[in-house]
Amino acid sequence: MENAPILIGSPPREADCFQERSASRQLAQAFESVDAEPEVSLLVGAGGVGKTQIAARYVRKRLSDRSVDVVVWTSASSRESIQSSYAKAINALTGADVSDTESAAANFLSWTHTTDLKWLVVLDDLSTPSALRGLCPPLVGSGGVLVTTRRRDAALAGARWRRISVEIFAAYDSVKYLTEKLSNFGLHVDSQELGNLAEDLDHLPLALAQSAAYLVDSGMECSRYRELLADRRSSLTELLPDVESLPDDHHDIVTATWSLSMDQANSLTPRGSARPVLEIAAVLNPNGIPRGIFATDAVAEYVGSFTDEKVQRALSEAHVKSALRNLHRLSLIDDDAGAAPGAEVRMHALVQRAVVEGLSEEAYERIVQAAADGLLEAWPNSPIQSDYVRALRWNAEFIRDNSLPQLLSDYSHELLDRHGESLMTAGLASAAVEHFRMVRRAAEETDSARSDLTFLRLSLGDALEESGRIAEALKEYRDLLRDELERDGSDHGWVQHIRSSLADCLGRAGDAKGSVRAFEELLRERIRVHGPDHELTFDTRRRLVSARSHAGDIAGAIATCQELLEDELRVNGRDHAATWHTQIHLAEEIGASGDVTGAIEILEAMLRQVSRRHGEHHEQTFSVRHHLAQWYAECERYKEAIQTMRSLLQDEKVHLGETHPRVLELQCHLADYVGVAGDFNRALKISQDVYDKHLSERGPEHPETLDSRGMVAHWKGRSGKKGEAVREYSQLLKDCEGILGPDHPMTVRMVMLLASALRSAGDLQGALIAYQRLTSDRERIHGSGDPRTLKARDYLAYHLLFSGDRERGLEEFKRLYVDQARHLGEDHPDTLHTREHIEDLES
Repeated sequence: MENAPILIGSPPREADCFQERSASRQLAQAFESVDAEPEVSLLVGAGGVGKTQIAARYVRKRLSDRSVDVVVWTSASSRESIQSSYAKAINALTGADVSDTESAAANFLSWTHTTDLKWLVVLDDLSTPSALRGLCPPLVGSGGVLVTTRRRDAALAGARWRRISVEIFAAYDSVKYLTEKLSNFGLHVDSQELGNLAEDLDHLPLALAQSAAYLVDSGMECSRYRELLADRRSSLTELLPDVESLPDDHHDIVTATWSLSMDQANSLTPRGSARPVLEIAAVLNPNGIPRGIFATDAVAEYVGSFTDEKVQRALSEAHVKSALRNLHRLSLIDDDAGAAPGAEVRMHALVQRAVVEGLSEEAYERIVQAAADGLLEAWPNSPIQSDYVRALRWNAEFIRDNSLPQLLSDYSHELLDRHGESLMTAGLASAAVEHFRMVRRAAEETDSARSDLTFLRLSLGDALEESGRIAEALKEYRDLLRDELERDGSDHGWVQHIRSSLADCLGRAGDAKGSVRAFEELLRERIRVHGPDHELTFDTRRRLVSARSHAGDIAGAIATCQELLEDELRVNGRDHAATWHTQIHLAEEIGASGDVTGAIEILEAMLRQVSRRHGEHHEQTFSVRHHLAQWYAECERYKEAIQTMRSLLQDEKVHLGETHPRVLELQCHLADYVGVAGDFNRALKISQDVYDKHLSERGPEHPETLDSRGMVAHWKGRSGKKGEAVREYSQLLKDCEGILGPDHPMTVRMVMLLASALRSAGDLQGALIAYQRLTSDRERIHGSGDPRTLKARDYLAYHLLFSGDRERGLEEFKRLYVDQARHLGEDHPDTLHTREHIEDLES
C-alpha cells in the first residue's frame, strides 16, 4: 500500500514527561518477540494508572519505525463504538460500503483474517467483556490486538491472552515526573517535598499530572497544597484543574475516572451490593484490609440495607464475597487471597477519597460505625499477636485517625477500647497511652461532661501503669477520683472502681503501706454500700490480701485470705472459680511465709479434689498443677517439678496449640526447672525453642520475643558461654531501648540482667557501671522509696562487697537500711535482711 503505515482513529497525544515503566517493556516484548504467535495483550489496571498512554506510546513507536502497516485505534466503551471504528477502518482500507455498520464491521474482521499486511487493533478502555464478544480480530497472520481495561474478568483470559498489569509509579518515577513537569514552567520544588506530595497522591500518574497542572495554574506553594490535600474537609475537585484546563488530553478529573467503574460494579450480580462494600473499604486502611471483616454480620447488615427486601433475606457471606470480586474485576480494589494475612484487600487512597466525598454526614457516620462494628466482630479473643491481629490494629488506627468524631458520636465505640487493649497485650503500652490520650482529648472537645469520659480516663491510667509511668498514672487516678466525687458522690460505682485502681497503683509506686490503707478504707465502703457478701466486696478483700503480702505483712495476708476463703465457701461453694482462686492464693501466701511444705499440701489436696470432679484436663486442674510445679521447684524437688510441668505442658499443647502464649510461658518455667536442676544445655535448647516460636508468631519487636531472647542469653551464660551471653544482653538492651524506650520495665530489667552477666564473666567494673545505672534508672522512674529502687541499691551494695570493696559496700548497706526502715518498716523482710548483712560485716 502506497500510504502505509495507516492510522485509523485518534490515540491521545503523548503526555508531557512520559515515564517509561515495566509495563511498557513487557508490552514491547509481547509483540516483538521473533517467535511470538499472534495474541491479545491486555494492559490491566485501575483508572488513572496510565494504560492508555502506554498503549499510545507503543503505537507511535510502531508507526515511526514502520513495523506495522495499519493501526486501528478505537474506544471500547461499547459494542457500538467498536463496530463504528471497524466500519471506518474497512472503508478507509478498501472503500467498502459502510451503510450497514454491523456488516461493515464483520467485513473488517474478515479483512484481518486474509490480509498480508501487518496490522494492530487497539481497543482502548474496554468497559465490559461482553462488548468484545464476536468483535475480537482473529489471532492469525501478522496481526495483533492490544486491549486497555480496568476489568479483570475470567472472560478476558485464554491461552493466547497475555495480561500485563499496569501499576502506579514507583517513588523515584513520581519525583522525576513532578520535577520535569514543574521545571517546564519554571517551578523548582525541593525533591523531598515532591516526594511527600507523590506519597500523598499514592503515586497515581493521573493524579500527579492533574495536581502538577493545578500547581502551575494556581501558583500555590507545594507545602500549602499538601495541607489542603490532607484536610479531608477539602473536596478533591477543588484541588484539581477544571475540565477546560486538564493536561495531556484528559477528559475528566481523576475522581470522575472511577465513577463509571463504580456504577458497573454495582450493576453486577448481586445487584446493588458492590457500592456499600466499597464504602466499607473506603474508611479502612488502604494498604491492607482483612478479608474477614467482610464476612461479619455487621457488614452484611449494612450491605443488605441497600438491597431490596428479597435480596436482604437471601443475603449471605457469599454475596458480599461476590461483591468484593466484582470490585476487583473493575480494578476498584485488589482482592488477593494469597496476600499476607490481614492484607487481602487493598484500595487506592484516592479511590477511597472519591467514594466518601459528597456523602452526607449521616451517611458517612453510618459507614464508619458499620466498619468499626465489622472490625470488632472480626477481632479474635485470643491474646496471640498474629499478622491478622496486627492488621486489625492498623485498620483500627486508620479509622480512628480519620473518623474519630464518628466513633465518638454518642458513646465511644467499643473498637477504641479493643484497640487500646490490643496494644497493651502486644507490649505497646506507650502507643496505648497516646491512643487513649487522643481519644480522651477528642471526647472532651465534644462534651466535657460525657458519661464515657470516666471509662476513657481509667483506660488511660491503666495504660500509663502498663508503660511504667506510675507517677503519671497516680495523678490521673487522683484527678479522676476528685472529679467523680464532686459529680457523683462516694457511693457511686465508678468512684469505688477508681479507688481500687488507685490503691493498686500505690502499691506499684512503692507505697505498700499506703496501698494497704487505701484497700482497707475501700473495703469499709464496699461493705457499707454493697454488704459483706457481694462479689465487689470479695474482690476488694482479694486485693487487700495481695497488698498486705506486698507490704511484707505475710501473717496479715494469710489471716485475711483464710477469712475470705471461709466466706466464699459459705456464699459461693467449693467449686466456684473465685473460691478456687482464693484457695490457690492462700497456698501462695503460706509458701511465701516459709512454709513451703504447707503450700504443697494444700495444692496436692486441691489437685486430688479437682481431678475427681473435673478430670485432668479442666482449666482448674491445669491451674493447680501449674502452681504445684512451682512450689515443688521452690523446695528443690526438681524431679517432681519437671515431671509435673512436662505433663501439664503436653496437655496444654493439645488444648491450646504449640504457640499459644500460655504454652510458651509453661515452657519457660520448664526451662527454669531443668536449668536449676543442673541441665543447662537442655534449658538452653528449650529456651531457644520458645524464642523461635515467639519470633515466628509475634515478630522480633514483641516484648515476649525480646524477653525470650534474654532467657536464651541467660542459659548460654550458665552453660559456659559467658562472653556470648554478655554480647547478647548488650545488644538486647540496645534493642529494648530503641523499641520500648529507656523507661520500659523490660528495658530496666535488661540492665539488671546485663550487670549480672558482666559480673559472672569477670568484668567487675562493667558490672558496677550497670548496677549504678540500674539504681539511677529505678530512682528516676519509680522514686527513691519504691521497693524496686531499694532492691537495686541492695544489688549495688552486694556487688561492691563481691568486688572486694568492703568499706563502700558496708556504707551502702547502712544508707539502704535507713531508707528501708522508713519506707518499708523495720519488720519488713528486706529491712531485716539488710540489718543482718550490716551486723555480719561489722562483726
